[in-house]
Amino acid sequence: MYRPNQLVCPTVWGRAILAALICCGFADMVRAAAPAAEPDLAAVVRSLATMSRDRPVLCDLPPGPAPAGWIAAPAQCAWHKRLTMRRWVLDPSSKSGCASPQAAWWHWQQQHDPAAGSSPVWDASWRRQVLFQGGADQSSAQVVTFIAQGADSGWTVTTWRWDMPDRAATRRWEQKRWDELRQALQRSADADRTVAPRSLLGLGYRNLRNRPAERLENGLVWQANNQCMRLSVADMSRESDIPLPYVREDSRLEQRAAIQVQLARSDPSQTWPAVFHLMLPILPHQRSATYAAVSRKDTQLIGHVWLPAKNEEPQQLRIETAVAAKPGSPGEAQRVSELDRELAALAALWVADHER
Repeated sequence: MYRPNQLVCPTVWGRAILAALICCGFADMVRAAAPAAEPDLAAVVRSLATMSRDRPVLCDLPPGPAPAGWIAAPAQCAWHKRLTMRRWVLDPSSKSGCASPQAAWWHWQQQHDPAAGSSPVWDASWRRQVLFQGGADQSSAQVVTFIAQGADSGWTVTTWRWDMPDRAATRRWEQKRWDELRQALQRSADADRTVAPRSLLGLGYRNLRNRPAERLENGLVWQANNQCMRLSVADMSRESDIPLPYVREDSRLEQRAAIQVQLARSDPSQTWPAVFHLMLPILPHQRSATYAAVSRKDTQLIGHVWLPAKNEEPQQLRIETAVAAKPGSPGEAQRVSELDRELAALAALWVADHER
């Protein structure tokens, strides 16, 4: 008999309620087990609290050293002052030298704290790059430097320094946070274009001799004696018909004179403060030949060095620099002498690699 106040199918209702409770509990378990979303890289770089998961304080520290042209922000500390973050912003009114300010910082940083495995020269194509310093042992501090260009095209440098604690449990927790920072910065860094030491560009790298420089698309730029020097790899296809004997004894004066005439005819607008010539030997009993010349076009001096090889196609490098002095003046002669020294250094490296 039907009774209005009696529950219909209590077993069915009980099963539905039980299923709902199980589903809700399972959803809570899934949410609890799901990993927290990684913080945005910009937030990690901007906020020490995001990275450290601590409440940072201003450090009572003097401004850290930095190259000229960078403005320092107050340092922040966390983890009982074991973690320090410093930041510098490039002053828009600062004057840059031959290399960009970020290239100058990269060079300065490596001179003060050498970073194993990093490129010795800043690449002009980079917009984000990271340097890691410090050993793996507990006694040495870990340092990370992040150089980045912001959305407003301004450049900032941020460094984090971590001194490991003695307590093992604390060290493990902080190490996890530190590794997360390193990995996030490494993922965001631009790729490094590897340069082989014996390549033509590698010769330019080795010729820098600790001078600040910047890698361009097809060469390098650096400063020598308050003068900007720009090295590039020349296209030898335009000079494929120029004979360049590999052995010094095979090079003849009349042949070099004919090559100079050919070079002069290729661009009549150029003058030649130093004509095509056989360079002096660098090694005792050197048999291989290298050649050089210096041309001038308007206010640009161009040093040329030709590098023949025994079993390879000859190569050519060029170094350009500005000159304000008049043609034939002592000022021009001084610039030509400076170019000659740079060309001779490149030739010496080439001969050392290929003379056997």
